[in-house]
Amino acid sequence: MTTRLAHALEVSDGAATLYLAGTLTRGDAFPLRGICQDIPEHVRTLRLDLSAIGSLEEGAMDTVRSLIRYWRDSRRGGFRVSFASEHVMATLVHGELAETRAALGGRLDDRGAALTGMFL
Repeated sequence: MTTRLAHALEVSDGAATLYLAGTLTRGDAFPLRGICQDIPEHVRTLRLDLSAIGSLEEGAMDTVRSLIRYWRDSRRGGFRVSFASEHVMATLVHGELAETRAALGGRLDDRGAALTGMFL
């Protein structure tokens, strides 16, 4: 079975957003780092938007961690990771949850927010 990962890149003055859609796998780490290498040097903040990811295969979160490490090491910059599930949408900013909410407009308690971001 062949899996496909689509991406789009949006670059502004000091930040870039990498939108991913489809299936994320362990093998996507190297191609995603290549995309990041092509981002202009003056960009210091990377936002990784995973909200359109349909499925995560084994090792997918290792790919996310690898990309975050690569960005921090190569740019000494910041990052944001946005992801969503059926019930929760969250943005991770330097290890802290921001703009987190339940899909129905409810509020997450501290334990729920911590569990949401524990794999990143």
